[in-house]
Amino acid sequence: MSRFGIDFASTLSQAQAGDQVAFDSIYGLLADTLFRYLYARCGDRALAEELTSDLWVRVVEHLPSFKIPNSDPEVVFVAWLYTIARNLLADTYRRRRLEVAPLNDTITSHEVSPDDRVIINDEIHELQLALEQLTAEQREVILLRFIEQRSNSEVAQLTGRSENAVKVMQHRALTSLARLLGGKRKTSKVTTS
Repeated sequence: MSRFGIDFASTLSQAQAGDQVAFDSIYGLLADTLFRYLYARCGDRALAEELTSDLWVRVVEHLPSFKIPNSDPEVVFVAWLYTIARNLLADTYRRRRLEVAPLNDTITSHEVSPDDRVIINDEIHELQLALEQLTAEQREVILLRFIEQRSNSEVAQLTGRSENAVKVMQHRALTSLARLLGGKRKTSKVTTS
């Protein structure tokens, strides 16, 4: 039984065979988590929604050829989804760098969505600025550990790193964040397992 309370391998196999209910079940379990992951990485709700849609289109296209492993099918499948998400985000940023056009300095926008008004406050802004100063790998580990609330072993599996490498990266990232945010981090009070 998976952490989702279903026989994940069986549900995945049924989805591969075209069972819409099985696919909907997988989508229902993972769509919000993947959206939050993408949103936390890009900070743009509309872009995160677009990337999430693109991700599921790719899943539909490639699900029939996904090889279900004998051990940990849920972990392998979720890692596959995160790899697709990371690749979509990287492709988007690569394209955007090529499409950058200079903006007129007099253009202003006064529209802020209701969601953005709720999300934006000083502490979140400071944290986002600090997160941006971390390496991409450190930021990914922090987001998976503390936004997605995954264990170090899950983060290791999702990122293709060893659990010790994740712990070291997490420690360095938290130390950097504490320095950037002006606090002194006490390692004895922070759990890294």
